[in-house]
Amino acid sequence: MRKYRIVIVGTGRIAAVHARSVHRSPSLELAGFVDTVAASSLPSHWGVPCFPTLGEAAGAVVPDAIVIASPTDTHVSYLALAVDLGLPALCEKPVARDRRSIEVAMDIVSRSGLPVILGFHRRFDPMRREVQNRIAAGGIGKTEHILQLSRDVSLPDRRVSAHQGGIVADMVVHDLDELLWLVGRQPDRVHARLDRNVDAGLVEIGDHDTVSLQLEWNDGPVAHVSATRRAVHGFEQRLEVFGSAGRLVCDDPRISCVRLDSAQGTYLDRRHAGFGERYRDAYQAEIDHLADLLRCGGDPFCSLEDGLNAFDLVERVVDAAQ
Repeated sequence: MRKYRIVIVGTGRIAAVHARSVHRSPSLELAGFVDTVAASSLPSHWGVPCFPTLGEAAGAVVPDAIVIASPTDTHVSYLALAVDLGLPALCEKPVARDRRSIEVAMDIVSRSGLPVILGFHRRFDPMRREVQNRIAAGGIGKTEHILQLSRDVSLPDRRVSAHQGGIVADMVVHDLDELLWLVGRQPDRVHARLDRNVDAGLVEIGDHDTVSLQLEWNDGPVAHVSATRRAVHGFEQRLEVFGSAGRLVCDDPRISCVRLDSAQGTYLDRRHAGFGERYRDAYQAEIDHLADLLRCGGDPFCSLEDGLNAFDLVERVVDAAQ
């Protein structure tokens, strides 16, 4: 069976996650990386070349598609290059930091007819997909309340935080996109509070480490989001959807599902250490979806339009917190 050749743009942490997923796919082959600055050890780890430009990579290894895992400010330019080269793409979120740039990217991609997947990984998580499917099938009746808990283990390095656009745009955007996916439309009202409970020094870069949100739809539901950059008990992202005929609870999987009960008490294994481990299946599903589009065609499950809708809600949250 022919394998489709994939080039990953970027050599950082999220590029490593995607490289592992490409490697695990029976339909794909990791052909190389692109890094215009200074590549990490990632290319040598996988035994593939790293190129300074996408054009050079395309000429040397002739990829069938690319994964854009580079800094946000480069996403639109790489999408334009991918279109020029006739390459489908999986692009990490966010598409861009401003609405106009997202609209430009959407126009470029729309006119090309090429499939571009946006990497909101929760939409690809098997457990979150089951929640969405059960809601859509009417399994809990009318949705009345949604509770999301989103807790990272620790703050990212300050040098990284300074370029992420703030906790809402970088972290809470996943909760917001999930709400738009579950409910299907923008909320009518947004209430927001941003705090610095972990690092008061974040004021120097205009960032926060704690977020509390209430989002309301006129005909229901009401959603509450609690997010923080510090959780000593481990990475946590839990979801509850309450309806007129029942509720759906999506707990975090443990590293091991084995529970020890003894005279000394009950022991459960720890939570996963971070998003890469917790959402390994979701990232694999993203890459598998790319392989399916290359093989069979079709429309992306998550599109740049979804990225625009999430961007608009991020802006509303930030404005509400002022």
